[in-house]
Amino acid sequence: MRSALVLAAMLAAAGEGPTETLKQRDVEIRAVLPPEGQEVTPAARSRLEKILTRAIDLRTMAESALGARWKEMTEKQRKRLLAAFERRFQQVGSSELDGYRSTQIQYKPEEKVGDDLVKVPTQVDVKGEPTEITYAMRRSKEGWRIVDIVVDGVSTVENYRASFAKVIAKEGVEGLIGRLSRGAAKAAGKKS
Repeated sequence: MRSALVLAAMLAAAGEGPTETLKQRDVEIRAVLPPEGQEVTPAARSRLEKILTRAIDLRTMAESALGARWKEMTEKQRKRLLAAFERRFQQVGSSELDGYRSTQIQYKPEEKVGDDLVKVPTQVDVKGEPTEITYAMRRSKEGWRIVDIVVDGVSTVENYRASFAKVIAKEGVEGLIGRLSRGAAKAAGKKS
């Protein structure tokens, strides 16, 4: 297990492409997951949540979802929103770990979009059901990072944009931050 993580880190540091970044993330996740039938310990869940989000550019996702409102926010609000968004994103991702063990992933050829965006289409089979997941990725100083996840044609960023706009219209930015924080806390409570 430890050698798989070292290999993953070495390959990521070597500047591999977007598909390889996703494959190494998969290797890391599977190395930390306990065998089927065993509970995921709190320590393992914490490690998995970090692995799940490390390859995701949550700041870019939040900025894209908020659009012009991002620029209207204070830096303090942005930091609080990003912290709540990250916790919520980790909680949602870790809630799907049980199904991950039986998931098979087929990586399809990368699609270059514009100068700096690459889409990595995949087909994920969960219990025999095919699901199309496309990762939109950009290179950053940290390596290739996910900036959107499109599941069966539905963009995660677009979903966040619609739901964030509704909350902000009713409760303002502080209401959105509060909802994200409460959602993460509620999800964390279910796992305890």
